[in-house]
Amino acid sequence: MADSAVVLGVTGILVSGVVGPTVAAWLARRARSRDFHREQVAHRRDELRRLLDEAASLLASGPTKIRVLHERSSQSDVEEAEAWLGQVFPIGQRLQLWLPADHPVVSSYERVRERLIDAATAGAGPAADPVLSQFEEERRWFLDHARNALLSPIPEAGPGL
Repeated sequence: MADSAVVLGVTGILVSGVVGPTVAAWLARRARSRDFHREQVAHRRDELRRLLDEAASLLASGPTKIRVLHERSSQSDVEEAEAWLGQVFPIGQRLQLWLPADHPVVSSYERVRERLIDAATAGAGPAADPVLSQFEEERRWFLDHARNALLSPIPEAGPGL
């Protein structure tokens, strides 16, 4: 009887003094790791949100800037439109820093950019209208893909975005 009491006592001490705290520490470390991962993904999503907002703002003025380039109204307007056009390509490169090249957001942005180049080279008048319509359609697709990427749930584990 004394032997089973000793075994039971030693087992109780080991469980409460070693196994219990080890399991608790492991579970706490796992929870902290999961929280850190979610915070990292949330931070990356916020940065992507800022970039997508910048891209949407840039593309929103597309038809107006293209018209200014074609009409050549004033030198300051043309310089502003040319500077604007120079910002379109770097946004696509910055998107590829955050998302893979085959991601729907990146590929739809590239299609919008191509339509924008087509509109810039199409000239003014009735010939430019279908190209601008196509630009508008591609821009809507880009905005839809961007919205879907931002609204997707943040995963508990894995790469995130």
